[in-house]
Amino acid sequence: MVKRYDFKNFIAVFILNVFITYSCAGNKENEVELDPKPLSQILDSYVENGVWPFLYSRIEHGITGEVLYEHLAVNNRLIPNNTINGDTWMRIWSMSKLITISLAMDLMEQGIIHLQDPVKKYIPEFSNLMVAVDIDGKSITSSDYNNFDCPHNLVKMDSIMTIKHLFNHRAGFYYALTQSTCLNERFASMNITRAEDGGELIKLLSTLPLIQQPGESYFYGMNTSVLGLLLERVTGKSLNQLFIDRIAKPHKLDGLSYTKPKGVSLIPPFTGRDGELRKIFDGELDIFGGEVPAYSENNNLFLGGEGMLGTPDGYIDFMRLLFFNDGNLFLEKETVQKMSSKPNVEENDYGYNTGFGLYLTSKTHMFEKDILRVGGYEKTKCWVDRKNNLIGTLFSQANETQDSDGLSNQMEQDFKKELYKQLNKGI
Repeated sequence: MVKRYDFKNFIAVFILNVFITYSCAGNKENEVELDPKPLSQILDSYVENGVWPFLYSRIEHGITGEVLYEHLAVNNRLIPNNTINGDTWMRIWSMSKLITISLAMDLMEQGIIHLQDPVKKYIPEFSNLMVAVDIDGKSITSSDYNNFDCPHNLVKMDSIMTIKHLFNHRAGFYYALTQSTCLNERFASMNITRAEDGGELIKLLSTLPLIQQPGESYFYGMNTSVLGLLLERVTGKSLNQLFIDRIAKPHKLDGLSYTKPKGVSLIPPFTGRDGELRKIFDGELDIFGGEVPAYSENNNLFLGGEGMLGTPDGYIDFMRLLFFNDGNLFLEKETVQKMSSKPNVEENDYGYNTGFGLYLTSKTHMFEKDILRVGGYEKTKCWVDRKNNLIGTLFSQANETQDSDGLSNQMEQDFKKELYKQLNKGI
């Protein structure tokens, strides 16, 4: 009897030791240590040198929620007496796109809509959209010309616009930033952000020509906002209510909204386009031709591609819901995998648009390998590092900066290089 009792104790102790050993090993795998000093010095230097008005970064562990890095660098002359932190509301512009696409994927999981559905099935006003072409009959996106006579010749659509085209920016919608002055001026004259609601916006867009045939090529524009209009038609709910009903309320997600919360004053936008940092003048944020979303409490127009406000914490929580959920499931694992995978295109050393509102850096990228990214018009950025279980944000409110480098900027590159130098060394 004594031996049997001892044997049972031995087995119990052995199992407990194994459990503790593996638990500790698992915790070590989740541990990430960052040296904040060199990261913060980079952000400080770009603000002190007058390149950026402020830079706020926060990096959290995707699973545990532990804050691994947080820093604010701010130009107190430009932004006096303004507390900026993870709960500060800012305009996030195109970071809205991923949320709208995620709502669409939620409806697809329920079989309500499908990627290959024709857009005109839900928005019949778009059945007879015309396409702008040059004097040779080529669409504006494929034209060999840099200057165009106004007005453009218009031709009928020769292909069917699908929901997939709204996802991957091949539908033919655009912003007031095209190579055609004619299209830009006509777009701006619509005062799109002042439309009363989605129904009025559909009427306005139905009078604008497309910049190309549906499916012809990638051209970045209002495609995701049109997707949001389609979701409103399908469900009979506003995009705002869809977001509340399907994401915010069931998953207790704060920090994202189409309307400005009471008592909140937004940080003004800045630009460095003149070689010196200053506040933006009215009309200089010209993505819509000079007007910007109202964010009013009484607003009934919700732009799914550009219209949200968000806090750094709020967007981190949304990314955690997508990629590191703890059973609080929003989208199925297979859906998220589809949204975040490399498309079937040729390999390169930079990255790829997944076609679902995310940019995936290449596995051969110089320093930022296999990272999912989103960004906004005023340089709000968020990224997901699935290898290290990290979610990071780098927020400002500056449309143009002196260190711009294409769609990126030198500050962000310097910051990410230091970050991944640390992560790859495992300090």
